[in-house]
Amino acid sequence: MTVISAVPTLPVGALFSQTRREFASWYSRLWGPLGALATGVSRPRAGERVLDACCGSGASALPAARAVGATGHVDAVDMAGALLDQGRAEADRQGLAHLRFHRGDVTAWRADAPYDLVQCCYGVFFFPDMDAGTRHLVDLLRPGGRITLTTWVGGGMDSMVRRAREAASAVRPLPAPPTAPDPRTRVDSADGLAAWLRSFGLVDVAVHRVDYRVPLLGDDAWMFLLGAAPRRFVLGMDEQQLGRVRDRLHADMAAAGHSHLDASSLIAVGVRPRQPSGATARHRLAP
Repeated sequence: MTVISAVPTLPVGALFSQTRREFASWYSRLWGPLGALATGVSRPRAGERVLDACCGSGASALPAARAVGATGHVDAVDMAGALLDQGRAEADRQGLAHLRFHRGDVTAWRADAPYDLVQCCYGVFFFPDMDAGTRHLVDLLRPGGRITLTTWVGGGMDSMVRRAREAASAVRPLPAPPTAPDPRTRVDSADGLAAWLRSFGLVDVAVHRVDYRVPLLGDDAWMFLLGAAPRRFVLGMDEQQLGRVRDRLHADMAAAGHSHLDASSLIAVGVRPRQPSGATARHRLAP
C-alpha cells in the first residue's frame, strides 16, 4: 500500500518568495519577454494610471512604467515579498520613481482613484475564486478603461507541470489532484478566454495567441521546477530526495524527447463599458 505522508504547503506568496533565485535565472528568457509582449498588447499610454496585478518581479510592470512616463503612475501588487524586492531594485536602477511595488492581496486591493489599465500576467488562476478576483480587477477600472490578462495555452505549460508532478510523486507520493474541474481550463483557449471576459460585461474583447518556446538546456528543466509554481511539489524534501526528483525529471523528459519549454500564451484585452452593462451591474451587486 502506498503511504502518502504529510506534504508541506505554503501560501502562494511565501512559495514564490522561495523561488527568487531560480525565478531570476529564467527572467531574461521567459518572464521578461512575456511581460513585454503583454504590455505590447495592453499599450499603456503616457500619463495613465496602471495596476499590475500579480506583478512578481515586474516583468510587465517595468515596461508599463516606461510607457506611461513620469506623468503616469503604476501600482504593482503581489504577495511574494522577495520578488517585489527584485522589482524595486530594477525600478530604482531604471529611475522609475512612479512605479510603486506593494506587498498585498490584489483581490482586496483598494485605490484612491480608478485605473486606466489593469494588467495581470498568469495570475488569475492563483485567485481563491477566479471569477470573484477578476471581477474585482474589472471594478478597479474607470469606465472606458481596459484590462489585459495573459494565460497559458492548453497543452503547453501544463505538460511541463505534469512532468514535474510525476517526477516528484515517484520520490514522495503526492495527494491526488482535486477532482473538481480545473478553473484554468476555462481560460486556456482563445474562445474560452474571450467568452469568460465577456461574462464580466467587457466589450471589444480581443485575444491574441503567442507561440513561445524556450530550449531546455543543461539543468534548465530543474531550475524551472524550482523557480515556478511546481516548486510546491518538492517542499520539505531533503537533498537526497531533491536529487532523485531532479534525475527522474531529466530522465523522463529525455525519454519523451521533451526538449523545449512550451510557454505559448494567450494575451487578452477587454474594455469596461462607459455605460454599465447588465452583466457588469449584476457582478457589482453580487454579495
